Amino acid sequence: MVEITCPQCNYTKSISIEKIPPGTRWIKCPKCGNRFEYLKKDEDVETEKRDATPWERRLQLGLWKGIKQTIKSVLFSPKNMFSSMPVRGGWRDPLAFGLLVGSISSMCAFFWEFLIANSGLLKPFGGFSISLSSPIIFLIFIFLSPLLVSIGIFISSLIIHLLLLLVRAGNNRFEATFRVVAYSQATRIWSILPFIGSPIGWVWRSIVQIIGLKEAHETSYLRIIVAFFIPIVLLLLIVVGAFFFIISHIMA
Repeated sequence: MVEITCPQCNYTKSISIEKIPPGTRWIKCPKCGNRFEYLKKDEDVETEKRDATPWERRLQLGLWKGIKQTIKSVLFSPKNMFSSMPVRGGWRDPLAFGLLVGSISSMCAFFWEFLIANSGLLKPFGGFSISLSSPIIFLIFIFLSPLLVSIGIFISSLIIHLLLLLVRAGNNRFEATFRVVAYSQATRIWSILPFIGSPIGWVWRSIVQIIGLKEAHETSYLRIIVAFFIPIVLLLLIVVGAFFFIISHIMA
């Protein structure tokens, strides 16, 4: 049983947890009509049907099986993956997964770019040589890849969560957003394909994150999509504003 109290009139009623629909965020008081947020207690969270991801069960499944099942779930069953993913399962495991898959994928993508640059298919532009063809740059990037991936995961998570809060879609904590972004690094596995791998992975990751954020924050696709389009709209406004600013100075 769960005891729910209206913060406005202090009306209290005990309700069976089974009678509360999954994903319920708001409750209307039957006495005063006040609508207030349903804050789950720790014991209520434990009743939710959210299990640890395959990666987080790698000790039982085995390391390789945990990696393979997690990548497969993220790529081809993101709805099931993130609807069952705990939103408060800790930071270390998702970061370790994102760091592992993201670093390897980044190295693969840069390796293909390095080969292309050294093959002579890409000519110097404007008299400048292509820095990707330098073995030193290649080795530096490989060495720094884990650090860059970690920074990218944290920054992406922070920006996305702020956008979710802006459209009132961040129903759970920052940790939920971080876990989605970290596990969505599995889509970067497409980088093993030359030329087209990275673009495919970017599009796939955007789709997976939209689905994952919707499930993790128990919100609507519309709010998530609006949050994702805010930076695009701002960028377009900046470009259009800069264009008219230049035109106005030319015509003056």
